Amino acid sequence: MKEKKKIVVMVGSPKNEKSGTLIPTQAFVDGLLSSGEYECEYIFIDRLNIKPCRGCLSCWGREDGSCWIKDDDVPATRKKLEESDIVIWSFPLFLFGVPGQMKCLMDRIVGMVHPYMGQKLNDEESMNRPMHGLQKQKEGQKILLLSSCAWCDIDVVYEPIIKQFDIILRKGGYQFVACPQMRALHHRGGERRLKMLRDKYFKGGVEMAKNGILSKEMIDLLQKPLFSDDVYKKLVVEFVTHMFDRDDNF
Repeated sequence: MKEKKKIVVMVGSPKNEKSGTLIPTQAFVDGLLSSGEYECEYIFIDRLNIKPCRGCLSCWGREDGSCWIKDDDVPATRKKLEESDIVIWSFPLFLFGVPGQMKCLMDRIVGMVHPYMGQKLNDEESMNRPMHGLQKQKEGQKILLLSSCAWCDIDVVYEPIIKQFDIILRKGGYQFVACPQMRALHHRGGERRLKMLRDKYFKGGVEMAKNGILSKEMIDLLQKPLFSDDVYKKLVVEFVTHMFDRDDNF
């Protein structure tokens, strides 16, 4: 029997299973799994024992890029990242960046990427050189960032994250999908629109399973807001007014 390819979903939200970002993420993964070629593991970063990075950069002095801290969950998590065929980082937008728990893990696995050797970041070609980028990436591995936010103008609010990951993983080293309006959609949007969201993200997973990559047309579809501006403004007011009504808001 043919061994199934591995998907690992890194859940960056501190809400764990209650994360609104998991709604599109799980639908996308279901689309991938429908091919019968994959198996999936969800890793909830908030539940991991992660000691903070000391900034010593000794990992870049070791051939395997390993961290000297061994007595937490980072070494085992890194191994799963290295062995996966698809890595999905699922996270909400926190102050125009990634949640703190996810950033703490990213700091600790910096040895997975090429070290900084004085490269000029204002050189356009630097992004396509091994300034960073994964050092020993599994052949054919795909990396997807799937993030939700409360905003509509995703080109503006996600600019810092895209610049950050262009440097870390290099341009073209990953794909990015933003799910706008998710906070209001999750809390006030209704089951009909949530089904519309799940359906299109399922299709996205099916396409990635088939082609190994998401087309621009599919990314545009996944990122298209489900509400008009006027309707969304009303929903935002409703959400803020009733934000304490739900236990899963915290």
